[in-house]
Amino acid sequence: MKFKKLLISAALLTSSVTALSVTPMPANAATTKAASVTIKNTPLTKDGYLVKVTNNISGKVYVGATNYKKQLKSVTPLKHAKTISPKNLKKIKFRIEKVATMKGKAFGAPEYLVASKDKKYSAWTTQTGLEYFYMNTKSMQGVIKPLKRIAKRYSNKMDDSRAGNLKDSKNKKDLELAIKAAKKLKGNQRKFVLTSLNQLKKAGTINNEGTNLLLFGIQ
Repeated sequence: MKFKKLLISAALLTSSVTALSVTPMPANAATTKAASVTIKNTPLTKDGYLVKVTNNISGKVYVGATNYKKQLKSVTPLKHAKTISPKNLKKIKFRIEKVATMKGKAFGAPEYLVASKDKKYSAWTTQTGLEYFYMNTKSMQGVIKPLKRIAKRYSNKMDDSRAGNLKDSKNKKDLELAIKAAKKLKGNQRKFVLTSLNQLKKAGTINNEGTNLLLFGIQ
């Protein structure tokens, strides 16, 4: 009788071990729950058509005003929609139309909906897929080079709260050089660049969290 009880106990133990081995562990809620996406307007729209899409774009560039309208309410990639390579859009200016922020993800950089003036081309992408349209022009290098030095110091020491501080002596000097160069620009470009640099100066940091269009392509 005792032997029979031992056999039953062994069988139950084996059954329990088997059940434990095939039952999956509960997944982290962040990995199973769909990310909550909020799409909203952004002040960057007021800057106008001043960005270009780069080869680092995180999404696809869709062709057609109909596809643009579909993207106004969703960041989900479109199915069976016509696309075009960013390589063919180097001379096309885009405007930031909307910004999408994600919750429920371990990592989720803001995404921006950009569109050409005629709405023929549009795309959702993170900041890394965009840059200020005139960033690589000869006239802008006196502004861009100092800003890149500041951005490099920040990226090298992101764990140091002082790294992006524009009151730091080196950063302050480079910002002043950028402002000096910006004053040599003309027309609307001069106005836009100086306004952007003064915004940085007022904020006191280059860590702008995607709110300063001039830094798109630099950070």
